[in-house]
Amino acid sequence: MKKIPLSSVLLFSLVIPLMMAYRLSPGVTPYWLFGLIFGLLLAYLVVGRYRSFLLWSIIILVIGSIYFSAIVVRHKTAPTYQIHDIILQLESTVQFLFQGKDPYAVTFFNTPLEQWHYADSQINPALFYFVMMPWYLLFSLPFYFVSVSVLGFFDGRLPLVFLFSLTLLLAWKLLKMRSERQRLFLILLAFNPAVFGYFLEGRSDFFAFAFLFLAWFWLEKKCYSLAGVSMALAFATKQSVWPIFPFYFAFLWLKNKKSLEQTVRGFLPFALTFGIIALPFFVWDPQAFLNSTIFYLAGSAPHSYPVSGYGWGMVLHQFGVIRSLDAYYPFWFWQLGICLPVGIALLRWLIKAPAVWRLIACYGIFTFAFWYFSRYFNNSHLGYLSMVFLTAYFWPKKVELNEKN
Repeated sequence: MKKIPLSSVLLFSLVIPLMMAYRLSPGVTPYWLFGLIFGLLLAYLVVGRYRSFLLWSIIILVIGSIYFSAIVVRHKTAPTYQIHDIILQLESTVQFLFQGKDPYAVTFFNTPLEQWHYADSQINPALFYFVMMPWYLLFSLPFYFVSVSVLGFFDGRLPLVFLFSLTLLLAWKLLKMRSERQRLFLILLAFNPAVFGYFLEGRSDFFAFAFLFLAWFWLEKKCYSLAGVSMALAFATKQSVWPIFPFYFAFLWLKNKKSLEQTVRGFLPFALTFGIIALPFFVWDPQAFLNSTIFYLAGSAPHSYPVSGYGWGMVLHQFGVIRSLDAYYPFWFWQLGICLPVGIALLRWLIKAPAVWRLIACYGIFTFAFWYFSRYFNNSHLGYLSMVFLTAYFWPKKVELNEKN
């Protein structure tokens, strides 16, 4: 062994805290399981060959054990046990859809979400709206049928586990096989401490990120139609993807040699896919759909999402500019003043050398600014941004001509 690679140190440093923080078994964790994981970590430290095999073994064993335990314990304990409220909504909307009810026009009273602890003295506004876009629900349906048939119950995190695994496989395939850079990327995606806790409780960020990652993957392979379909699926999953739109359109325009006609033609797979998924639910009840997916987040609905998190809204609240966290406030004023010049600067940077990694970086930086000056900027959003920036850093980079930096 010449030297200990960085991936060995990083893997050990990230896996051990997870093992100490989360259960590895539904019951008392057997010591042979600890020993097996320790043995794999030791082998990764000292064995020069087979590190890729060892890494995948550690990922599957550690994350698989933690996630399996979380699902089983929740099923045995209570529907609301250590779970995010978006999972409770998903599981209920599946039932609503089977009953022929519009998931955007119902409330979630008399469902497990009503028992989920939101606050001691406030009603959870999520009881009135299903905030997610339709693909989040539709993609989960096959997992519901298989899970109920095999396990007898459905946990809304199962499609999330599948998409998490897909993202790791795509990340592995993207970079040079059996390289240190490839292993570092995989370790940071799999064991990212800024994300893992939110991923385990079922927050939807990784759900959208997987389809976005797939779109970037196809863009890198110059399969623009498949990229358009994947990008549309990401857009039809969660609104946090939408800030990439101007950069994505500019990227297509540049790759089509600035031909508007060819750009529009290349944009059609995106538009058709998004329309096929979203339009039926919009037509079903336009006002209910817009209230749930747009106005609820903007503070314009009767029971809006409150000003919350760590962003500019809370600064304004502490200074007394915003008196009520539940009232409407025109955050668009700040977003226009701050995000417009940021977006223009980023577009100019992308135009200089239209590479996929730059597209990812533009999206991350712009979304960071947009979120900070929005109505809410929550802890999981920071974790999501860390994944975006990690991806931009590790994404393959070709030599860019005519540029000093």
